[in-house]
Amino acid sequence: MSRSPNQVFADFIKAFLLPTLVNKIFMLYFGLKYVEHPGEGYGFGLVITFLFLIFTLGRLIWKYRNVEDP
Repeated sequence: MSRSPNQVFADFIKAFLLPTLVNKIFMLYFGLKYVEHPGEGYGFGLVITFLFLIFTLGRLIWKYRNVEDP
């Protein structure tokens, strides 16, 4: 199974870089709100952002599990 470098880069941007940047924003928001107002539900948002990050990284790893490094 071989993919072109441009396709791999586009998949990297779509599956890793954008979700990671978006998750950083949500982690900062929910983390700061959780510290300021514990017990008001911001911890659930923080946990959901961590789970979404693990899901997107796992999806990227699973997609390229059979592709050998150049």
